[in-house]
Amino acid sequence: MDKYTLHIGNSEVVITTTPPGDHYAVIETDDTLSVSWAKVIKKVETDKFVVVQTPNPELTFNLLAEQLKVVRAAGGAVTNDQGDLLMIRLRDRWDLPKGHIEEGESSSEGAMREVLEETGIRAVTVDREPLMTTWHAYDTYGAWELKSTDWWRMVSNEESIEAQDEEGITDVMWCDSERLASNLKNTYTTIKRVVDALRVKH
Repeated sequence: MDKYTLHIGNSEVVITTTPPGDHYAVIETDDTLSVSWAKVIKKVETDKFVVVQTPNPELTFNLLAEQLKVVRAAGGAVTNDQGDLLMIRLRDRWDLPKGHIEEGESSSEGAMREVLEETGIRAVTVDREPLMTTWHAYDTYGAWELKSTDWWRMVSNEESIEAQDEEGITDVMWCDSERLASNLKNTYTTIKRVVDALRVKH
């Protein structure tokens, strides 16, 4: 890949060959020098948008990932025949169903299980590869983790939905275009990108 985007809280770190805009603070590196995760975090403390500029984004991303504990997750962008999108409300923001991949599961199997557990909807994937993958880094009691989430394009025509209360999900709904536009005003940047990728597929 020629670009990787990491989300750290409300900050964004892009690993790429060319900065996407003047509002990004730049960390420069090369193929032989690994950028330390500590340096990235220090930069994020003062700048919301950070670029790690490198001639080899994939190598630089992998070198950074080696400094963190990688956690794998998967989620579903589920639509029905009407083109409505299945969304959940979690911690007062609209989201898509997702969760950690369990041992022995494939990414797509984990995504389908999480959709079923969080919404009560049985959905199936329609592609052989994920729609996209997003990355979040977060500090867990002094140890940094990097969560990769594979997002799968999925379909279902089940109407009976049920929020998983024990996970803090307070609402689940099929969203038509008008409701989706409203919900996207109160969601995460990554979810907007998943929806954008889904629209391209459609």
